[in-house]
Amino acid sequence: MSDRIKQSYKQSKNIYDDALTQEKWWSKLYIKLFWGGVDDKEIARKILEYIPEDFYGSILDVPVGTAVFTWQKYQNMKNADIICLDYSEDMLEQAQARFAKAELFDIKTMQGDVGNLPFADETFDIVLSMNGFHAFPDKDKAFLETNRVLKQGGLFYFYLLHKRQIKNYRLVNP
Repeated sequence: MSDRIKQSYKQSKNIYDDALTQEKWWSKLYIKLFWGGVDDKEIARKILEYIPEDFYGSILDVPVGTAVFTWQKYQNMKNADIICLDYSEDMLEQAQARFAKAELFDIKTMQGDVGNLPFADETFDIVLSMNGFHAFPDKDKAFLETNRVLKQGGLFYFYLLHKRQIKNYRLVNP
């Protein structure tokens, strides 16, 4: 990770959750001015509704960020094998602390690049990317990698910020 990107994550790590959840006056203003008023809480709620709490299978959450929106869902998903990956070690530390506080000790976290995922082909039943694809530097490579690690028939849930659309994609043989 470049020093510039690392520094950017370090500078934003203490305001990240506030900005996304918009629970403070300044965060509502920030989101309205710079992101056009996107409601990340509502987006997260809608995306997570697609995944049943009794889901039995493997999930890759990339980028997990601080897990501000996912930890509660994961708390109820006792049968899922969940791996959370993020480029930022600072974000991962916050996610790990959040999982530990909620006693979610079965969730695996790891630092990594979505453009070069460290998993075998067809590893995951679900790939989840709630708030990240707009920030990936090489979106084509990120899509290729998520497609590669998704099992045949697997589901990819993501949000396209620039189009303000939640998308789901099922991998099927051409």
